Amino acid sequence: MPPFLRPRNIFPTYKGMEKNLVALDLGRGSLGISISRSGRFVSPLKNLRFKNGDFAYALTELKEILSLEKVSKFILGLPLFPSGDECERTKVVYSFKGRLSKAFPFVPIVLQDERYSTLEASSLLHEKGERAKKQHKSIDAVASCVILERYLRSIGQAD
Repeated sequence: MPPFLRPRNIFPTYKGMEKNLVALDLGRGSLGISISRSGRFVSPLKNLRFKNGDFAYALTELKEILSLEKVSKFILGLPLFPSGDECERTKVVYSFKGRLSKAFPFVPIVLQDERYSTLEASSLLHEKGERAKKQHKSIDAVASCVILERYLRSIGQAD
């Protein structure tokens, strides 16, 4: 049978694709959360606000999310200077990563460079007509989407 007549699956399955990924963008008093259930598409989930350093609240909210969503991996944004060197916030993220791994020992955590993710998120929101003053309600969740998309690109699962 000629190749063009052979039946083929027009909806290919992607074996080995990473799915059910949750990205986290940790701010001073905020946590942006996004998800990729399919391993291809990314959606913002939540934009948490809490007192600076009050990770207990953030972890409680993440427990709620894990009770509703199947999560195979956390992608945690790693803040760095433009040069690639660590900054003050990097230490805070490492501390949060430690607490995250204790709270969810069964979920692996990958650190993903987050340089300029908030700037990129702000630009995306501005393109959608959201002014800077109103962006604070969703900026961290959108930045976590940027981080997750970068991770997916780095493993060859996004364009």
